[in-house]
Amino acid sequence: MFRSVLLVCTGNICRSPYAEAVFKKRLDDIEVNSAGLAALVDHDADATAASVAVSRGIDLSEHRGKQITRALVGKSDLILVMDQDHLQRLHKRYPESRGKSFKLAKLVGDKNIVDPHLKSQSFFELVFDEIDAAVAAWIPHFK
Repeated sequence: MFRSVLLVCTGNICRSPYAEAVFKKRLDDIEVNSAGLAALVDHDADATAASVAVSRGIDLSEHRGKQITRALVGKSDLILVMDQDHLQRLHKRYPESRGKSFKLAKLVGDKNIVDPHLKSQSFFELVFDEIDAAVAAWIPHFK
């Protein structure tokens, strides 16, 4: 059983903060963090991401982007990334992440969850639908 999960995307202002918040809403007994491989450190969540999240009962107003670190990788039981490129970059930078890192959508078709940054609200909604489905598929592995 997993006690901690790290969600990873590129900038840590759209996908991974939303996925982090969804995990936290669904599970209150695990440690959940998010980070970016090329994070916009200390930036607020993307405005469209925050707006779409609020419409789903998720508050991203306190989120600030943070960079992935070896310490975050080391303390995480499970690392979930948004796409294949993230997985390859993570494994190259942190070889110790192998064996505990997967694509978030691995259990729902193993597809890539594309970056909605600078796209329309409707595009964010589609991406967040994919994140919601992917998180739901992981939840039984935490109970």
